[in-house]
Amino acid sequence: MLKKGFTLIELLVVIAVIALLMGIIMPALNMARDQGRRASCMSNMRQVGLALMMYQDEYEKTPPKTQAVYDYASPAARDNVLKLLRPFVAAEDPDRATPVYACPALKPNPNPAYAPSRVSRTGYLVNSVVMGRRVAVIPSPGRVIAMQEGWSLSNHLWVQPEPNNRSAAALAGLEPTRYQEWHMFANQSDHSSWFTKERREQTSNVHNDGGNFIFSDGHADYKKYWDRGSGDYGLVDPATKTSVPYEPTRASTTRSFDPAF
Repeated sequence: MLKKGFTLIELLVVIAVIALLMGIIMPALNMARDQGRRASCMSNMRQVGLALMMYQDEYEKTPPKTQAVYDYASPAARDNVLKLLRPFVAAEDPDRATPVYACPALKPNPNPAYAPSRVSRTGYLVNSVVMGRRVAVIPSPGRVIAMQEGWSLSNHLWVQPEPNNRSAAALAGLEPTRYQEWHMFANQSDHSSWFTKERREQTSNVHNDGGNFIFSDGHADYKKYWDRGSGDYGLVDPATKTSVPYEPTRASTTRSFDPAF
């Protein structure tokens, strides 16, 4: 006796049920994967935060201020935060990039000039306001950000906020300077331009509209990209001497801010 097979209707029902289950399961799997990357990234940043404190214990201040540095880990690169912290994060192979400097959620920068190299590979941005200082002079160091995530892996060490005065004397702390770009917008899909319809914070948005941060006391924590103000970077408005909250309709590229300490 022949067994009765599936009818077309029954087969379509089975396919529909499978598709429905996949629609339910896939977002959960993607969320779990993203949470895993975020946790791995947080672990990396905690190690870097500890290295920052170890450096300060040895040299009695944080690494020196710097501008953006091309190929930051190469022998020819000037001293900069990530290069100076390599001995403190167990970077045993000088010919390979330091693993804890790269978040697993970030993709390489598509611009060949900025793409990560064998030695220099990071997604971190450094707050130059706090560099070259002792933690003891920073009010509420547990609040003031020292490093944050960017949107791609690069051979560059980027600086944000960025000082207006880029002279050697300013970097040495001998001349005053103001800062800008404590937050910027970029196109959400390709991060190519500011003030687009899909505008989104250029930095610290890679983990569910937020990012991991290293603070000046060495601890690491997660914050949403809009849950920040200029005070979180040690900056105040020069007119009011107070912190400026996140402004979702205006990037801070054209405004200047004073250091709060």
